[in-house]
Amino acid sequence: MIIFIKKKLSYIAIIFFIVISIQNLSEFNDFDMINIENDIDNSSLANESGDLSIQDELLNKDYIKLQKYELTRKNSETVDQLLETNESLNVANYLDLQSATDYFVDEKNMNLSLVPVNETMLFSGIPDPQSRPIPEKQAYFKATTITVQNKKSLKGGLAKFLDKAEVNFVYDRVKNHLDYKVKENIKFFSDSNDKILEINTFAKDLEQMNLRRNFNDDFVFFFVKAPTDTKVVRKRLKVKNSLSKTLKSARIPDSIVNEYLHQLSYTIDFQRDVKNGDTIELLYEANFTKNDAIVGKPLLLYGLVHLNYHKIELFRYKLENGKVDFFDANGKSIKKYLMRTPVKGARLSSKFGVRKHPILGFNKMHRGVDFAAKRGTPIMAAGDGRITYAGRNGSFGRFIEIKHLNNFKTRYAHLYKYAKGIKKGRNVKQGDIIGYVGTSGRSTGPHLHYEVKHRNRTVNPMKLKSESTLNINDEDMPNFYANVSLTRERFLATKLQESDTAGLSE
Repeated sequence: MIIFIKKKLSYIAIIFFIVISIQNLSEFNDFDMINIENDIDNSSLANESGDLSIQDELLNKDYIKLQKYELTRKNSETVDQLLETNESLNVANYLDLQSATDYFVDEKNMNLSLVPVNETMLFSGIPDPQSRPIPEKQAYFKATTITVQNKKSLKGGLAKFLDKAEVNFVYDRVKNHLDYKVKENIKFFSDSNDKILEINTFAKDLEQMNLRRNFNDDFVFFFVKAPTDTKVVRKRLKVKNSLSKTLKSARIPDSIVNEYLHQLSYTIDFQRDVKNGDTIELLYEANFTKNDAIVGKPLLLYGLVHLNYHKIELFRYKLENGKVDFFDANGKSIKKYLMRTPVKGARLSSKFGVRKHPILGFNKMHRGVDFAAKRGTPIMAAGDGRITYAGRNGSFGRFIEIKHLNNFKTRYAHLYKYAKGIKKGRNVKQGDIIGYVGTSGRSTGPHLHYEVKHRNRTVNPMKLKSESTLNINDEDMPNFYANVSLTRERFLATKLQESDTAGLSE
């Protein structure tokens, strides 16, 4: 009996919990949703006349209610739409083309080994734009130009216009870019209160490094192409005393003088072939600043020397392989197999042959020629070859011997010192610096003793006739002749400029 009563109580408890659960579920659901079908039936019965519009409207409302409680999977597009419609992030799209970073990026010396080729990164992690905005140029009241020749004068010049903090800041940025060889290489622009608004500096490689204040009153650095004019210059000179001194006294760029003397050294004996009164004419191209100062590397286009018995012309020409060299009017290279004069502009002080030795005091065969020059004057290799001896050699002092093709050897004695890297077994090219003029060994003064041997037989370097090292191909000759004609026309059309040693007659 007791067991039967316990079973009955258990059934009652289970039924009670089921009823309570059903009630809770009913409260949780929307009763309107449960009774949708009844409402639809009632509305259809109430509108038997066929008012379909009201019925459709009721159906749409009920469907929306069902859809509200329907379990669906939300995708990213739905989330984005909700954010766009319901949330305001207040993000401003800001673009200011007139601002620039104050951090100076040295793009020329930047190490990009770990950075992608087409992208550099700033410290903030933002890609560096291809072109940085430059502050607007402000109206200035006064412009002042100065010339600085070294870093010390640069700092002193900046101190006259800027405060101490700005001097150090500008100096660190400018010192390695400024071209100190150019006159009037810094220009300051200031307002009526003498406050510097902009600084223009003439940098290297025909560029101009400018510094301009931005809206934060800080300097922003940027490079622009330097304002230069390319001009062709024609010079006519008459030799006085020596060819080298005549050229250097005529205000011709040093690079043009050295190039011209180097080319002539293959063909001319400067001591015997060139006389006072001989005429020299040059045509060269250079970039000039507004104050007519030459910047960059000028190019020698044409050279002409009128000697007593003949004339020598030099034409600049670019070969098909891109190499640039100088040729005569027949297309033969000015460069010979061996140079007659391996020292630029040196004076021939002793000839080849029997002579009275200046130290020993008796006649002796002089198996070379001596070129007198200042101590430290560079000595060039007379031709391509390999060094077979480099060291001291008795009365020759510091000595170098080079073996060339076709059984030729050249020897250089009484050197002051050797060029860097010169040693036995090294290959050298024609024109390479191998040493410097000195007075080592048995010598009365600084000079170069120069010998040429062919098949172990000593020959006179001044009478050596060697072939040109490079000739123009027959297929390229029409282009070369056209270049010769154009160069001569350009030479005649260019106005002749006078100099201290120039002749006035055409």
